[in-house]
Amino acid sequence: MNKYNHLIREKRDTIQYMLDKGYNFTQIGKAIEKDRTTVAKEIKRNRYIKSYHFDAFDSNGINIAVSRCEILQKPPYVCNQCKSKNKCNKHKLYYNALLAQGFYEEKQFDSRSGVDITPQIVDQIENTIVPLIKNKKQSINQVYANHSDILYFSKTTFYSYVHNGILSLCDLDLPKKVIYKPRKNKNRDYKRKLALLKKRSYEDYIHFTSIHTRMNKCQMDTVEGNKNSSKCLLTLIIVDTNFMFIRLLDDKTISSVNEQFDILKEKLGIKLFSKIFRIVLTDNGSEFFDPKHIEYDYSTGRKTTNVFYCKPYSSWQKGCIEKNHEYIRKIFPKGTSFDSFSEEQIQKLENIINNIPRKSLDNKTPYQLTKDKYLELINKLDIDYISPDDISLNPKDF
Repeated sequence: MNKYNHLIREKRDTIQYMLDKGYNFTQIGKAIEKDRTTVAKEIKRNRYIKSYHFDAFDSNGINIAVSRCEILQKPPYVCNQCKSKNKCNKHKLYYNALLAQGFYEEKQFDSRSGVDITPQIVDQIENTIVPLIKNKKQSINQVYANHSDILYFSKTTFYSYVHNGILSLCDLDLPKKVIYKPRKNKNRDYKRKLALLKKRSYEDYIHFTSIHTRMNKCQMDTVEGNKNSSKCLLTLIIVDTNFMFIRLLDDKTISSVNEQFDILKEKLGIKLFSKIFRIVLTDNGSEFFDPKHIEYDYSTGRKTTNVFYCKPYSSWQKGCIEKNHEYIRKIFPKGTSFDSFSEEQIQKLENIINNIPRKSLDNKTPYQLTKDKYLELINKLDIDYISPDDISLNPKDF
């Protein structure tokens, strides 16, 4: 028998056909002239999960499925020929030759082209990690322990980035070089999401809020303009009063979001900021991929906020802010470009929406409830009261 090497599509077709027919690994190995262990590795490497909750080759989902089913923990490691699969309510794993070949080819392409990092992540490392190593002499192990959300790749990969001049960490402290080709790698983004979601998943949010019932909860999102619009709106809502902050972003990036949080921390002061934004629930948008910048006061190193993420395609988990977006869309329907708007116009939009009475709030306004509960917030941000008859939802008034 040959040792394991790359399989061609025809051999994967044979594996799938014989799996479906109930043949064992020894029989399949003889048919494709490979060892039975090669067959086992191929199936475990390229099986996929059929689920609404996970992507097909989501390793986390596959591990969960295996942990919950004893049948998947032993050969054939998939449900292709399981007689109980139609009645089973567990996550199911399958081997499909076409999908296996596509997944294999994607991994081969990714491993041979470019560098597995984006310019945005390089900037984050330069702004956060490099100063810790250069100026504060922290070890690689130390920064990895404290910043796994940014350093989601291996230490070996980190050293290779330094060696190749991608980061400005070298003996002579030369500036970073940008003569590299970022590669398209969906797996890279997935790896980073895994790091971000560690202790920040929706399940963690439910658990955390059940313990810390008195902490204030907020939700965060962005509202996009039309396809040609670079500007967008950052929205934050205080759940118990429905007060919605609306900020104009120059672009939908991490740096633009971080800038707005820096402004809020400066205007409110860390104590009030931490009180208002103690718990923040948001979605998996890449513009929110720097949670520690939001969570920490970098002047003291103290954690002031807890950021959590909804599940993908589960906007209902932050239904409060999604519902309030309807007020924005009443004035600026989908397809509106925000490029021509000023910060003053968006501030007017915020004031109008927060002064509209809500049936769910016993016909009170978010402004009234927030003023009663967080008067210091209203004063520090110079938030305006608008009388009922002066409220206009006509786009021409903006």
